[in-house]
Amino acid sequence: MAGRLSRVAAWCRNVENQKNLARMVGGVSFFSLALLSLKRVSPGHVGLIEDLNGQLRPYIYDDGQLVLAIPIWQRIINVRLIPVKKRFIKEYKTKDGRDVEVRLLCRLQPKVHWVPEIYYKFGKDYGRSFLEKEASVDIAEVVKQHTFEELVHGSEDVADAIAEAISDRLSDACAFHKIKIAREETAIVFLDPEAPEE
Repeated sequence: MAGRLSRVAAWCRNVENQKNLARMVGGVSFFSLALLSLKRVSPGHVGLIEDLNGQLRPYIYDDGQLVLAIPIWQRIINVRLIPVKKRFIKEYKTKDGRDVEVRLLCRLQPKVHWVPEIYYKFGKDYGRSFLEKEASVDIAEVVKQHTFEELVHGSEDVADAIAEAISDRLSDACAFHKIKIAREETAIVFLDPEAPEE
């Protein structure tokens, strides 16, 4: 065993062997990094490249495209382009100080050229963040203008008119943030949070 260690030590002291070992380690490291840098954008998504500082490359990559992202300081972010259905349930205060549960179901989709801006504002899960940051404010504004009775036990026409007002505000917010919303598929329901589940 000692003889083998002495032979390895002698081999390592040879300058030519050291150069060959450095070339091998350098070459394997370079080609491994090059292979790991090749990333493919998922189907139905667009790709963004973000570095460690949070800066995005000024390009949007199509689905299926092969992208070069150096894994040490860059990562690829796949943002879904297919319309995503989002459910949003939250309680709000009415005009008369009671709590009402608002259930919202909508379908959202980003406008392709504005994906970097949408990502900066709302992150990868833009639909959930948009509903929590923007839609929540609009719903609260409309709900506090009406009483609990109007929202929960009022006529269907009144509830539809209130839901339409919320839907109008959501459409305006979506237009401002460059997000498409399917208005015809948007459903808004007002419920009593203390009522027993059916």
